Amino acid sequence: MKPGRWSLLGLALTVAPVSLPATGESLLADPFATTHGLPAAPGELWRGEAHLPPLPKAPAAKADWLGRDWSLAELTDYALSHNPQTAAAWDGLRAQAAALGVAQSAWLPTVTMNTSASRRQAVSTAGFSVPVRNSVSPNLTLSYTLWDFGLRRAKVDAARAQEWVAGFTQNQSIQAVAFSVAQAYYQVLGNRALLLADRQTVAEQEKNLEAAELLHRAGQATIGALYQARAALAQARSALAAQEQTLRGSEGNLAAAVGLGPATRIGLADLRLDAPPPPGLAQAAETLMQAAEKANPALQAPRAQLAVAEANVRSARASGLPSLALSGNYGYQFQNGFAPGDTWSLGLTLTVPLFTGFNHHYQVRQAQAQADQAQAQLSQSQSTTLTQVWQDYHNFQGTLASYPGARSSLENAEKALEVVRAQYRVGQATIQDVLLAESTLAQARYTLIQNLVSSYVALAQLSQAVGMPLGEVQP
Repeated sequence: MKPGRWSLLGLALTVAPVSLPATGESLLADPFATTHGLPAAPGELWRGEAHLPPLPKAPAAKADWLGRDWSLAELTDYALSHNPQTAAAWDGLRAQAAALGVAQSAWLPTVTMNTSASRRQAVSTAGFSVPVRNSVSPNLTLSYTLWDFGLRRAKVDAARAQEWVAGFTQNQSIQAVAFSVAQAYYQVLGNRALLLADRQTVAEQEKNLEAAELLHRAGQATIGALYQARAALAQARSALAAQEQTLRGSEGNLAAAVGLGPATRIGLADLRLDAPPPPGLAQAAETLMQAAEKANPALQAPRAQLAVAEANVRSARASGLPSLALSGNYGYQFQNGFAPGDTWSLGLTLTVPLFTGFNHHYQVRQAQAQADQAQAQLSQSQSTTLTQVWQDYHNFQGTLASYPGARSSLENAEKALEVVRAQYRVGQATIQDVLLAESTLAQARYTLIQNLVSSYVALAQLSQAVGMPLGEVQP
């Protein structure tokens, strides 16, 4: 194509721009085709290619997870080392520790070295050329801040406080993972106990159906009673099937909390109905709230965040004050045809901000407002933490208080069912009486199991709210 045709082509593109088929934009409006692959309408899905990092490999299950019964302490210890949540918090703490090193590096001088190499030749207007000159110029520069009215100190304090925030955040993650493992652990135990209770209910309903069939054949029970017994058995089997799936779901939650794949099955000891509830607390609610103010990382992190904000205020104020720096330079030049030469300099630089367009003024106001905000958030966190301890304390006390009633209800329901069954065999009770007694017994089993599980979960939740094992709290 001749040069003149390029101008014609450019003119044609300007006058009659080419439209992109997907979006209708002209070629000049999007010369790099950034809209290529975008949906043509708002309601269409984006199906563009994304070069994403690969997903990590799914956690593999050990072969011996079903080989024995694992305790809560063993599962918690494994989870703290393999759960991604604790790993992310630990990495964040390491990053903040490195950020502290970055801030502390400002106390040391900086030394840089650069080297330039050039080759040049000039032609005079008279027509003769100057010989080619090759030169190499290494240069060494030193810079050091002597005085900055506390700016470096404030930045170091802010970075150190940020490390505190990351440390308390890691502690929060550890406690959150430990609580999630405990909650999932007791949920699995509770669902297994409920599954056994449902199996027992099915077995009892099968006995009720056998008794109803015998009495019906003997002419002592109506066909309606037989149908009711069959319906009760079908309902019990349906509840058993649903509970089996609920158990599998809770087992997946436990495996995920531990740091394994959700399909991993973990060997656990069964929760027995005659198992005692957790022991009562020797500490009062006020004692636990005082302990939470000192130990709960969810409250300590806002305290550290306030320290960060206060350091940022000092940093903002110091940034508007003069600073004094020492600078030095040494250079050496090699050039063909000339003897090597060196240059050096040493001086002080005083920087005095006179007017920054009110930039510094508003930086200080912004930092002070953020410090006030951190103070308010700390007060809110304190109120939330103490309220949580108070609620969790009385929730736990409530589960303990309801345990004797749940135990007595189960014992009396078992005795009542025995009496009603005996009366039913001799015709002194109806099938409705038997089914009602069976339903009361099943509900009593459910209530006792839920009470046991809730009491242990409530204790774990109270421990998390306090921020430390309750056995370590001194009354």
